[in-house]
Amino acid sequence: MNKTRVIKSVVWIIAGLVAGYLVWQVVPRYFHEPPAPGSIEYLRQEAAGLNRSLPAQLDEKTELMVTEAAPGMFIYKYRLVEIAADRVDNKKFTAKAQPFLVKTACDRPETREEFLKKGVTLRYSYFDKDKKHIATLDVTPADCGF
Repeated sequence: MNKTRVIKSVVWIIAGLVAGYLVWQVVPRYFHEPPAPGSIEYLRQEAAGLNRSLPAQLDEKTELMVTEAAPGMFIYKYRLVEIAADRVDNKKFTAKAQPFLVKTACDRPETREEFLKKGVTLRYSYFDKDKKHIATLDVTPADCGF
């Protein structure tokens, strides 16, 4: 074999490998559509992404334990690390927490843009230090004017 033929063969092999790699990387993305915003698939992906960094201590009294997805709903589960459920007045807790949650969820770009504007309700479930349920509060798109 002459030297020119060997070089051409090597160039064609390299070109074939590059083309194959590009097809392997690009074609599946081209035909696979991302999940629709607000769909259960989208919400599950968001929860899975967030859950990789959980549980997380948000402040000295609050831990975000896990997030979950349900149809049309994104769920945050918090643990109040210093509180026992039998010492909480659920009506007072809800009355105080609901306006705060609505304001915070509607004002935060992440929750407003990624969830509420896409028709997703945010559910906040609170548990005591022993993981006994205290209260569950929802923030709906309508709460923010959507």
